[in-house]
Amino acid sequence: MVDRLDATLSKGLMILETLAASGSPLGVTEIGARLGMNKSSVHRLVQTLCRMGYIVQEADRSYRTGLKLWRLGCQVMDRHRVVGLCRGAMDGLLRNSGESVHLSMLEGLHTLYVDKLDSDQPVRAYTERGGTAPLHCVATGKVLLAHDYAALRAALLTSGLERHTPATIVDPTALDREMAAIRAQGYAINRGEYRGDVGGVAAPILAPDGKLLAAIGISGPLSRLTEERVRELVPAVIDAARSVCDLLRQGG
Repeated sequence: MVDRLDATLSKGLMILETLAASGSPLGVTEIGARLGMNKSSVHRLVQTLCRMGYIVQEADRSYRTGLKLWRLGCQVMDRHRVVGLCRGAMDGLLRNSGESVHLSMLEGLHTLYVDKLDSDQPVRAYTERGGTAPLHCVATGKVLLAHDYAALRAALLTSGLERHTPATIVDPTALDREMAAIRAQGYAINRGEYRGDVGGVAAPILAPDGKLLAAIGISGPLSRLTEERVRELVPAVIDAARSVCDLLRQGG
């Protein structure tokens, strides 16, 4: 009986890991094919995981990970080394810019806000810790996308470049150019591409081996983040990212 429970638990965890690693929702047949499991076993386990809130069924009957799984991870992330190391840089960037500061990590085809500091301005950009946004239309998301573009491009184009505002980049060729520019210049700008009245600037946080770990950035209303103001803030955002990179090289 114990061995049978162990096997069931192992299979359930394998399904969670497979969905978490996937850039898009998966159906029962695809999950079974990836894990070498029969459809009836997969169906039974995903129904249990759905009832427990760890995964969510989409309208097309495919499955993706749910927020309950993220909340568990968030408890770990609160103590995550990178998040802790970024707090000083985030504090400094908040003081220097006066705008809300975000720390984001890649979550499938979305940017996940793992930490944030709110501006004390009466009008400010609103995001919540644990919230997500599409990769292709916010500053931190574009940084994350640009640095893993070869791996993410096909899945992103297959899922569709959703237009959120008139400024959203929805043409694949234009997105290719944007990603190349971000990699070359070392930062990304959002010009009202997700919410029409909100802009942002972000830069990558890299591990000593060059691997992308996160993106740090600011966001605020376009009434304050004019083109001139953005140009002024770009060096501060890049410096904040580099300061974390330096800490990582020094071993924290």
